Amino acid sequence: MVKSIWEASNDEYMLQPLTDEIIKKAEELFNVTLPNSYIAILKQQNGGQPICNAHPSPVPTVWGETFVIVEHIKGIGAGNGILENDYYIKEWELPEGLILFNGDGHTWLAFDYRDATSAPPIVYVDVDLEQTIQIADSFEEFLKNLYLENEEFDCEGMEVRVYSKQEFETFIQEDNIDDLIYAIPDLAQGDVDLKWFGNQLLTLSHYDDENVRRMVANSVWNSLTYRLDDEILHSLIENFKNDDDSEVRMYADLALEQMNYSYEQLKEDVYKRERVGFAFQDIIYHVNEHSNQWHLSDYQSDLQSFDSIEELLEQSMFDGKSLQEVWSHIKKVY
Repeated sequence: MVKSIWEASNDEYMLQPLTDEIIKKAEELFNVTLPNSYIAILKQQNGGQPICNAHPSPVPTVWGETFVIVEHIKGIGAGNGILENDYYIKEWELPEGLILFNGDGHTWLAFDYRDATSAPPIVYVDVDLEQTIQIADSFEEFLKNLYLENEEFDCEGMEVRVYSKQEFETFIQEDNIDDLIYAIPDLAQGDVDLKWFGNQLLTLSHYDDENVRRMVANSVWNSLTYRLDDEILHSLIENFKNDDDSEVRMYADLALEQMNYSYEQLKEDVYKRERVGFAFQDIIYHVNEHSNQWHLSDYQSDLQSFDSIEELLEQSMFDGKSLQEVWSHIKKVY
């Protein structure tokens, strides 16, 4: 069975679903062609934590004698995506021509475009040791060499699978539980016909196998509370609330908590500097702090910038109205 490279979690590096427009803007910004293998995994999930968390290194590193750790792979967007690349290049005095897709300031993994505009090799950079090491000839090779450090796990065959409507409906008709469990979160995180998919999930919310129902409920909470039609979403939540399985009922509670997220809760979370994202009129915004300012960003750029949290909360505008005035039309994303 084809497996996804991604850990099933909603972490800080998982951005809004990727579109061809975002890819085009990124390639125009950097004046390069991004690797097809990188685009492929991001179309399944736009950044996040990979299941296999290590890559071989030809020389010793701070991580170990023979490897580097890969805690995350950045998607295409602002904030925790590669569109913040120029800021980190300047902040850490890194070579121009690198596009960073993993790192914490002291160590980085990057596409090395210094001598290429396409098909870049992959390099590991240690800022403190002034060490730059090529660890793979291409991103495709990089993906194939990933493994899980210190644990027994079969990472062979990790690749992206794109499921069609016909395939998914066939899985339901044939009671193909294994493929359903893989396909549900992949479709939930991708560019899918939401009306069709919502109706498929309504059918599956009554499925006999509890693992399928759990995956439906998890995916609705994790990826779809701000995307599905309200009528379908409320029907799904009612089904989850009445489920025999306690885990499914738990996801109903989590989804309701996200759907009922208040402006006061937003203020509390922002003051605690927690990562917050919300959707308004099909645009996903996230609140982030960098360059000594607070920003409202849409995963591609900083749309509104302020000198303080207070200014962001009081002065940010949406169609001529304040954030608090439009809050009843806003849906929390994370």
